[in-house]
Amino acid sequence: MHDQAIKILEKQRQDLVVRVLRKHEEMEASRSFTERILAGISELFLLLDQEFQVIQTNREFLERTGFLLDSDQQLALEDLVQPETAEAIRQAFAKGEFTEFEAHLKTAKGTGLPVKMRGSTHVNPNGLVLHMLICSDCSEFYDLMAQMQEGQKQLIHSSRLASLGEMAAGVGHELTQPLNAILLFARNCLKALDAPGDHKDMLRENLQIIIDRVNKASSIIATMRSFGRKVEEEQAPLDLNQIIRKILKFLEAQLRLSEVFLDLRLDDHPCVVLGVEVRLEQVFLNLVQNAVQAMGRVVVPRLTITSRITDCLNLTTMQKEPYVLVTVADNGEGIPEELQKKIFDPFFTTREVGTGTGLGLSIVDRIVRGFSGHIEVESVPGKGACFSVYIPQYRPAPTTEGPRQEER
Repeated sequence: MHDQAIKILEKQRQDLVVRVLRKHEEMEASRSFTERILAGISELFLLLDQEFQVIQTNREFLERTGFLLDSDQQLALEDLVQPETAEAIRQAFAKGEFTEFEAHLKTAKGTGLPVKMRGSTHVNPNGLVLHMLICSDCSEFYDLMAQMQEGQKQLIHSSRLASLGEMAAGVGHELTQPLNAILLFARNCLKALDAPGDHKDMLRENLQIIIDRVNKASSIIATMRSFGRKVEEEQAPLDLNQIIRKILKFLEAQLRLSEVFLDLRLDDHPCVVLGVEVRLEQVFLNLVQNAVQAMGRVVVPRLTITSRITDCLNLTTMQKEPYVLVTVADNGEGIPEELQKKIFDPFFTTREVGTGTGLGLSIVDRIVRGFSGHIEVESVPGKGACFSVYIPQYRPAPTTEGPRQEER
């Protein structure tokens, strides 16, 4: 009887060992299967507990961030993102409304890795709450965008330098006048020094004229330098009326040589928009130059430029909002109807082969859209063309100090 009891207990022990070993094998197989799945995910995977402590990651996360998830390094959510981002993630999980948003993951080296996050919450049969984060690495995308922006800056800069080359004759004429005057009055001063008598008044007058002509030449060179500088990206409130006047001053010699009559009708009030000065200069420089070239065969060329504030439909908000409207109109050859839809395409040009790149209006359109605006064209062949540039009016946020100003 005693031996039989021993045999029964031994059999139960063996069965228990077999079941434990089998359960261990199943767990190891399940763990191996999970690890293989996670290893095959190209995105960064994070599993957090209800206290937002990291309990599991995939190999991609460890390789991209440089962290080592072991017993000596327990990561929390605050170790991976900025405090405000961590709070936003906690609230999103709490509300159960975790929508995709952009953030920067911290790395072991202290740098930031731009990612797009998606999250979800799961509760296992034992009631354990688990939060899952999947992060898509966006660093290559941002690098590509930076390269595209740099390429656009270089393209705009090249276009501005090309414009300077086209205006070389007019600028040369503008510089020749003050230089000739300087030479003439300098010679007069030398002759007066050799001539008998008191010539102080005449010398003083001639020297003053020389100083004025030097200042005139310096102003022309300074204007050329300003148009030759590279594009800056910082946006600021800018008055389009001032930019247009600056453009026309720069093109003064070209307009005079082309015998263009200028009809300038700018709004008496500032037409302020939020933009980059160099880019907006490029917009109106291209439009004015195109207008002058279109009037090359016109007997009495006439350039009309206007500015005003008007209400326009904002396609983003679908509401009418105040926009600055600038029109550049000429009485040149005009644009055929079938070409009006193509003139803003890159590399499209109506000039003769070898005389233009076709990038002018493409750049203009891209710059204007970059400032949430748009551009329209109206043209009748043989009667000229009118380009209308719409850019949202800049209106500073109202302050609580002082009386509120009435809007126009």
